[in-house]
Amino acid sequence: MAKVILQNVYKIYPGNVMAVRDANLEIEDQEFVVLVGPSGCGKSTTLRMVAGLEEISRGQIYIDGRKVNDVPPKDRDIAMVFQNYALYPHMSVYKNMAFGLKLRKFPKAEIDQRVREAADILGIRELLERKPKELSGGQRQRVAVGRAIVRKPKAFLFDEPLSNLDAKMRVQMRTEISKLHTRLGATMLYVTHDQVEAMTMGDRIVVMKDGIIQQVATPLELYDQPANQFVAGFIGSPPMNFFNGSVVQQNGATWFKEGTFDLCLDERAAAKVAGYVGQQVVFGVRPEDIQDARRATDHDPGHRIRATIEVVEPMGAEIFVYLNTGRNTFIARLGAHDEAAVDQQIELVINLQKAHFFDAGSGEVLV
Repeated sequence: MAKVILQNVYKIYPGNVMAVRDANLEIEDQEFVVLVGPSGCGKSTTLRMVAGLEEISRGQIYIDGRKVNDVPPKDRDIAMVFQNYALYPHMSVYKNMAFGLKLRKFPKAEIDQRVREAADILGIRELLERKPKELSGGQRQRVAVGRAIVRKPKAFLFDEPLSNLDAKMRVQMRTEISKLHTRLGATMLYVTHDQVEAMTMGDRIVVMKDGIIQQVATPLELYDQPANQFVAGFIGSPPMNFFNGSVVQQNGATWFKEGTFDLCLDERAAAKVAGYVGQQVVFGVRPEDIQDARRATDHDPGHRIRATIEVVEPMGAEIFVYLNTGRNTFIARLGAHDEAAVDQQIELVINLQKAHFFDAGSGEVLV
């Protein structure tokens, strides 16, 4: 396996369209790194540049210490798994998995050994004689992964491989790919638009927006310490709530004033906004850090807000409650047995220990 390095990589299309801007990333040997972001953010383009399927406009890419800018895809010693499986319909599963090795003129005995080993790893040995049309979506995806495994490449690249599967099969397959990474000890670069997929699979996650890498961190670091408002809002389900307001000092305390409610900030939160007194900021809090005041242990009235319930979504073990302060809408993640009804006025407690503040102009986090 191998380390993959991107240094100051750009992709510029005709008309000066900047698809990827100054991407810098080091993927360690045997690391599982996930590129995540909304459609059009440049994640698939970045992956395709590593694969050699897109030319690099500027910068350098290294695989296992070798600069590969001008190396054709077939000579980069990588294997790619696509969204649409890309299987040959007229070939059996066995022949699909063996095809790349046959082109490279591997001995028949070694091809057979590699194909059967990969089939055993993926649990598809009984499918080897079937054609792709006889397989389910999940089985086809396993075959596509198997075709990559038999190559024993230096790095595996996955381009949204689960997006064509149903919800249950996606959960199953992301578990299979994670187990596969552990078993193979492989270097993997994985692209998805699904932040839940990213959070559950990656050793580290690369969040992209508008062709720019916003933050590279472990899943928990991204969740607890987002670099900016975009990352904070993109990572987490339901997403973080944001309130626009101002910072005011009053009666020896620091307050965040939204317009329909005032929050008295504790020492930690006040320190974050110390340089923004009298200015606009964005206050962020995750749905799970908002409690029904009737069940809260925090009785400080300065940590409470009132809102009207607009929608209630029972989720079994919990409920998602959509609320309106009169100025802002937001979501609270409450207990399954909390009382919540549409049009009900409810009092809520904000956990300020988990609060985030962002610059109203740049969106950068205040620390």
